[in-house]
Amino acid sequence: MELLLIALAVVALHRHPSVTSRVESFLSDFRFQLFEISDKFSRCWSNMRHNFSQDIGEKLFNLQCENIKLKLQADRVDSLIAENNRLKSLLRMKESSKNEIVFAKVVNIFNNDFVSSATINVGKKQNVQLDDFAYVEQGLVGRVIEVSDNWSKILFIIDANSNVPANIAGVNALLSGDNSNLLRINLPSGDIKEGNIAKSSSYGKVFQEDIVIGKVVKKGDEFFVHPTVDFNHLNYVCIGKCQDH
Repeated sequence: MELLLIALAVVALHRHPSVTSRVESFLSDFRFQLFEISDKFSRCWSNMRHNFSQDIGEKLFNLQCENIKLKLQADRVDSLIAENNRLKSLLRMKESSKNEIVFAKVVNIFNNDFVSSATINVGKKQNVQLDDFAYVEQGLVGRVIEVSDNWSKILFIIDANSNVPANIAGVNALLSGDNSNLLRINLPSGDIKEGNIAKSSSYGKVFQEDIVIGKVVKKGDEFFVHPTVDFNHLNYVCIGKCQDH
């Protein structure tokens, strides 16, 4: 009986135009509200994703900048430590030397196919003179060829205009440069072998004796000396005077 009453009521509602209109209006409003809620949720989610992505990107950028700053600071510290070690080695050389030594900072290096030289920040006022010799802990660098009041010019031993008297395992020889990283061995007074160490000689009264120059190497049938000094990376040098000056 109850089911029959419900069925009759549904039929009556369906046949009544005003009720049908209200139902359709209600359903339409409900669908619109669902769409509006869905749209708001979608926009809200999109904004959250954008803000989150923007925040993460900004943090990543800041972290990258901070990483670069820290790396630059670490490189600076390493550079200062290396420079401090070089100065310490020069100080040890000065303390162990019986002769006058002037410390000099290398201002410019010219090392190419035409010239191999450097300018330093000391001159006549620091008692630097022509033909004083320059060296570092690793070995002989060259000699002073120009002097002003507060600067000087050093000709590297590898320059084409340089000739250095040397002693190679008891053999006297003359080493000449050619603007490369090898010194030609001229006028040897005896036999020379690969691996021999070449040291400076005081012959000619320019260089002090027994400063390391380099090691003998063989190319084809000829012998050369490969210098121990890296002429492209000089920061400081010692300026000394031959004992006979």
